[in-house]
Amino acid sequence: MKKLENNNKAYKKNTLRNWYVDTVEHNGKMYTMAFGVFFNRPGIRDYTNGHTSPVVKIMPDYEQKEYLIQTERTLYHCSFDSCFFEHQNESRYMLVDYEKIKKEYYKPIDINTLSKNAMLLVLSDLCDYFFENLVYFDSEGNQGNFSTFPHIGMFADSFIIYKFEEKIAIDIRWYVQADGIEFYSLDIGNKNLFIENRGDKLLTVRNDYSEIIIKPKERKSIF
Repeated sequence: MKKLENNNKAYKKNTLRNWYVDTVEHNGKMYTMAFGVFFNRPGIRDYTNGHTSPVVKIMPDYEQKEYLIQTERTLYHCSFDSCFFEHQNESRYMLVDYEKIKKEYYKPIDINTLSKNAMLLVLSDLCDYFFENLVYFDSEGNQGNFSTFPHIGMFADSFIIYKFEEKIAIDIRWYVQADGIEFYSLDIGNKNLFIENRGDKLLTVRNDYSEIIIKPKERKSIF
């Protein structure tokens, strides 16, 4: 079998992006692990989402603007600006100087310009099934909630976002493709849909009759 080799010159060896650190329980014991997208990790294909083995030490490197996360055998490079802050905020593990670094590097989704009739679907090539978030406002002006789950198919995987209530119904479904997503259900009531690409690569968004290419950091009104 040919040895898997990655040589992504944009990143250091053993880089994690869209990463966060959390403490998990396994067989009655607690372990700290780093979760994220692997780059230049021997034996793991680039853009693989996963987690490290148990972490033994975490050190901020302010000169390189990254955390160094050490497991028993591997040192991972985790840049401050690629932290998945939304997940780290909910983590049971507190990183050294996290609030200071978050204040400087966290760039939240801009919802200030989002109208009450708009719905924002946030996608990223660094997230499983390309899904990062969905933002909309309910009839009372509060940010709405929803549920999600993936469907592992025989020929193609898909991702489903749904909410079924009297005041609002959401049924968004897409097939996962190599370069983006293809909708096969897009029921969002009377909302206007925008899509924002928060990842590193171009994303192609398709439905039955058209396709749109969205650049990194770009937001578009679609269909």
